[in-house]
Amino acid sequence: MAPLVAVALTAAAAFAAVPSAGASARTAEPALPMTPEGDFSEQALRRGVRATRAQCDALANAVWVSTRDHGEACVRYWAAGFSSGPNERAIVFLHGDNWIGAGKTRTQYLSLTGEALARQARQWSGKLDAPYVFIGRPGTHGSSGDHMQRRRAGESALISAALDAIKARLRIRDLVVAGQSGGGHVTSSLLTLRTDIVCAVPTSAPSSPRIRWQLKGLKADTTGHADSYEPSEHLTGLKRHPALRVFVLGDPADRNVLWPSQTIMATRLAQAGVPVETLEGRGSGEDRHGLPDSARRVAGWCYQDLPTAEIRRRAALGLNG
Repeated sequence: MAPLVAVALTAAAAFAAVPSAGASARTAEPALPMTPEGDFSEQALRRGVRATRAQCDALANAVWVSTRDHGEACVRYWAAGFSSGPNERAIVFLHGDNWIGAGKTRTQYLSLTGEALARQARQWSGKLDAPYVFIGRPGTHGSSGDHMQRRRAGESALISAALDAIKARLRIRDLVVAGQSGGGHVTSSLLTLRTDIVCAVPTSAPSSPRIRWQLKGLKADTTGHADSYEPSEHLTGLKRHPALRVFVLGDPADRNVLWPSQTIMATRLAQAGVPVETLEGRGSGEDRHGLPDSARRVAGWCYQDLPTAEIRRRAALGLNG
């Protein structure tokens, strides 16, 4: 980890020790115990999930990770398309936020199972003709942790540690990382933490949570925290993969994550000398926010080493949802 990044994450951890009023009220409820089948309930999203290393080690599709400043977690993943030998690269997908508000959790999430996620991983591996990994962010999809801490430094630190463990287990060399919305924020953050990302596709991503909440007239993130990790501010002296390309994908009409909070990453990456392109799609939903399938399509093109000009050409033909 670069010294600048380590200092930034340590500072963020210091702030994280003082929760907001909204967060402290929520954490009055104890976290739920992790179950082998995974808890896809709204209650688990709201209260968090706790696990032991022994519970985690008993699962075939989970890794136990420990960080210097952000604690430990059992991170679940679903992988498909891997050979038994070394894998030169793999596509990693990071999903969006699942907490919308009490009584508002999407039925698609509430009805999920581990078997369904395994099936989806196989389907996406086939569509993209690539090794594919879906990671459950902390506190979601059966992973332990607290989803209410999203967009703070700890979330990305834990996922980066999980990637180290998954890479070692599946014998992966390089990564193509794509993420939707909050997963896009993690994707942007990982660029400040890792040197093995050959391509990144932050999509509908609040790469500056601060800009997002300021444009919405708020004084803090929707989580109640005002100390979100700002990856666009930690790119100076960035250590990166020599072949790194970044494709910032979004819908300028997105009413959930406003365009300037997405494109700041492209601006700052260009200033840092990183090859970056801004791609526009049409997001799904009333707020035109959802582009997870398009994120994976662009990641697939990058995995195939298509030239940037060809990726731009294909994207211009239409990226929807």
